[in-house]
Amino acid sequence: MHWTLLCFIFSPLLIASEHGLPKFICSPMPLDMDNGCQSNGHQRHGGAANGAGNGHRVGTLEEAKETILHLRETVVHQKEMILDQRETVRELTAKLSRCETHSRRHINAMEDPPNEASAAIHQMERMLKSLKEKLEHLQVLVFNLSFSMHLTYLLKTIYFLITLQYHVSAFFCPPGNKADKYSEHFHVDFPLRTNYMYIKIKHTLQREIFAFSICLWLKSISSPGIGTPFSYSVPNQANEVVLIQWGNNPMELLINDKVATLPLAVNDAKWHHICVTWSTRHGIWKSYQDGVQRGSGENLAPWHPVKPGGVFILGQEQDTLGGRFDATQAFIGEMSDFNMWSYIVTPAEIYKMATCSSSIGGDLINWTENSIELHRGVIKLPYNACH
Repeated sequence: MHWTLLCFIFSPLLIASEHGLPKFICSPMPLDMDNGCQSNGHQRHGGAANGAGNGHRVGTLEEAKETILHLRETVVHQKEMILDQRETVRELTAKLSRCETHSRRHINAMEDPPNEASAAIHQMERMLKSLKEKLEHLQVLVFNLSFSMHLTYLLKTIYFLITLQYHVSAFFCPPGNKADKYSEHFHVDFPLRTNYMYIKIKHTLQREIFAFSICLWLKSISSPGIGTPFSYSVPNQANEVVLIQWGNNPMELLINDKVATLPLAVNDAKWHHICVTWSTRHGIWKSYQDGVQRGSGENLAPWHPVKPGGVFILGQEQDTLGGRFDATQAFIGEMSDFNMWSYIVTPAEIYKMATCSSSIGGDLINWTENSIELHRGVIKLPYNACH
């Protein structure tokens, strides 16, 4: 077992405990665990039927994620503390310099100060000395706190090791195993509801479109609402295309700020395949969950073409083009295989994608590592929902 490696990495952070900072706990994570191959067949809801080896890896991965998320929350908190402490250091340094200058000028101007004045001067000097000592202690505290900023690079290293292990496992699976088909797929995790974690799709629409289909995998336990899986904003219209479940409201599809209610329920900690289709002709829309149609309607932004040149964001609702996020509307959970087509995908094709019997990339947006940009803490993991 390679537990000693990770313990050694975390141990320097305990330096901060001498100054009253949070202590980090070393959580052993064996790297030489069983690398058994995936079992044949697809499991959309978790991985209970994927064999003991896969269950061991997934369980260990979940434990590692919990430990890493706890450490990352500590890093974010410490960043705020560092900024506050640095500002305090600057203010105290400036005040101390002005006080020393004023005091020296006052002392030099007095040729033969009386006893009362001498006592006051000595008291002021003692106060200045005490203030200097406190300032030096504060600087040491800020330095030690800044040391923990290297934790970010440590977390990236741990994720690299986990990713490497899964790729090695996939490599040694025998040819013909269905796990090979998805060995290079990935999903992303939004572990916290914030106004700064998001994914930006690098591509945008190059022309007006008069119909679309959007499909993705979701997994969430957020209650009552999962937030905003995706939003598309264009100049002068922040809600050009949005999928959102906010607060106690049901899930909604917005097009040009017009709203349709979708009878979907996905916050049960299981992977669900979600699709929405829409046509500008009469504003006809349909929604699907796990390959089955759930909900349809019309008159949703009829005859309105979806405008080009906008910004696609996963995990946040845009109040302005590409920004001004609201944490209460943020998505929390896991996501994979976000694809968008410029036409209506047939129910048969949607069912095949939901049952993992086929994979169809979108002609407008295709889910690949090169098509997305992860921002501020979103996690990328090396397997997808069809495992």
